Amino acid sequence: MKALEVVKDLYWVGVFGKELRVFDIIMTTPYGTSYNSFLLKSEKGNVLFETCKENFAGECLERIEDVIGKEGKLDYIVLNHTEPDHSGSLVHILEKYPEATVIGTMAALNNIKYIGHIKENTKTLNSGKIKTLDLGNYHLKFLIQPFLHWPDTMMTVIEEMKVLVSCDVFGGHYADERVFNDQMMERIKDMDDAYKHYFDCIFGPFKNYVIKGLDMIETQMGFPSDELKAICCSHGPVLRTHIKENIERYRQWAQPIALKNKVVIAYGSAYGYTQKMAEQISEGIKSTGVEVKMFNIVESSVGDVLKEFEDAKGLLLGTPTLVNDTIPPIMQIACSLNPTIHCNRFVQCFGSFGWSGEGVKNLSARIVQLKVHQPVEPLSIKFQPNSNELQTCFEWGKKFAEALKA
Repeated sequence: MKALEVVKDLYWVGVFGKELRVFDIIMTTPYGTSYNSFLLKSEKGNVLFETCKENFAGECLERIEDVIGKEGKLDYIVLNHTEPDHSGSLVHILEKYPEATVIGTMAALNNIKYIGHIKENTKTLNSGKIKTLDLGNYHLKFLIQPFLHWPDTMMTVIEEMKVLVSCDVFGGHYADERVFNDQMMERIKDMDDAYKHYFDCIFGPFKNYVIKGLDMIETQMGFPSDELKAICCSHGPVLRTHIKENIERYRQWAQPIALKNKVVIAYGSAYGYTQKMAEQISEGIKSTGVEVKMFNIVESSVGDVLKEFEDAKGLLLGTPTLVNDTIPPIMQIACSLNPTIHCNRFVQCFGSFGWSGEGVKNLSARIVQLKVHQPVEPLSIKFQPNSNELQTCFEWGKKFAEALKA
């Protein structure tokens, strides 16, 4: 497959990972993916935007040669981001084009020392210092916005072209050799599915930074976003149509969720003792006027619990002790939470035990890692709770809810 022209003087020279089904260990990719690189021809040199995963370096180099020829020169390599799927083949590209100057943020230039182990004499430019790059007939402007989705990230504007090389922003894991979204509109439903899944997995923890990045696009490109001719993202279709719609829905997706005064209780119970605790805790919460949603993990899935928790302020996890540990589905819920995303929530654990009680202890350790609010201490009761202990459960739930409402 040859390089493809995005607009005059700008070419797609990326590669496809069609067989990829899991990205970054936990993210499913049913449509495969692409690792998009772009080559700009200008009066003052050739510029490569992004590289690709290391095992695709040869294919990327072939497409670069397709544009500039076997004897052509590569003058600049702009790294908007240095995650290995963006920078993995940098060392191989520099082997062929050792005179190229690598441009990136200070964080990016530091990262490539350890990711690619590039030579000490590699020429580099800190985008945070130069801000722009004069290429004669074209000018690059670097929009530096960390945590989209690494600390090193930036976007690059090709001003005269009115093209945004957006890094991971607006991307999706989707492989189609037609490359451009205007060439595959019959697959719009699948593309939209890939875009949303990508946003949730990659940018979900960084929504406030997404808003900052979108504001930067609106105010610092030098022209209105509705004049963009293309958005060249690092994964998935290059956007040449529906550009404004993609920008608007990113802003919509990035809006913070309005949390409700609601507590989700998820528990497992071998002999009904932890269930009795959960029921009394629920009554204590309800006595404060706070909504409760309760899940017996035997009858519900982890996904059901997490879905209900999306807009809830509180989560209580109940576990017996099974072979000196927390029961797996309850621990899975705790391990599905993230200290960046959920640190403003209220979370605690409870449970019945018979011998040693590690179920609640081990679950509590995970909750501490999440850096969430813990308005009450973990609650453990040996075997079946008596009437006094059930009253303790009621008061415990009430205290948890009152803190959540404050």
